[in-house]
Amino acid sequence: MNSTSISNKGWAVWFTGLPGSGKSNISKIVADLLCENGAVCERIELDAVRKKYVPDPKYTDEERDFVYEKLADLAAERVEDGTNVIIDATAHKRAYRDRARKRIQRFVEVMVRCPLSICIERESGRKKGMVVAQMYKRALERKEKGTQFKDLGPVIGVDIPYEENPDAEIIVDNSKSSAPDNARTAKNLLLRHLRI
Repeated sequence: MNSTSISNKGWAVWFTGLPGSGKSNISKIVADLLCENGAVCERIELDAVRKKYVPDPKYTDEERDFVYEKLADLAAERVEDGTNVIIDATAHKRAYRDRARKRIQRFVEVMVRCPLSICIERESGRKKGMVVAQMYKRALERKEKGTQFKDLGPVIGVDIPYEENPDAEIIVDNSKSSAPDNARTAKNLLLRHLRI
């Protein structure tokens, strides 16, 4: 098949939401729950893809476009190979998610909603060395005081908007329910959507 063919051998589930929304935690729990249900899947994290293609990230718009293109292509290739894939990536532009949706026939988008204030609180606790550690704190300082940070590009939720998809197959609010509860809800809905 060529690069624009629709993949239908496996399936892909894209967990999207603001950094700090809890999407990574939920996606990990869902992967474990699906495995217990007999559906083996591979998790693809944006940070790993970014590190592979952009060792010294600047988080520019052009860089994000490139990395998300690689992510969608990788997911589609894995699905075409028969692998079930869980994608863990903010994807602030709907176009990024739509690229994967167009290429993967069995595709489900799980949007994890969470107020920015809670995301900021959670993100501030990330360990040093992680790609987005202290991202919000530094972005807010830059916005309020004009402080410049060499390695900090535009930050989603502060400098650039996150584009929600009200038509996402599954929407959970990670500020109103716990991550395990949201994961169980997502897993049960995924079983119906993917017929697994």
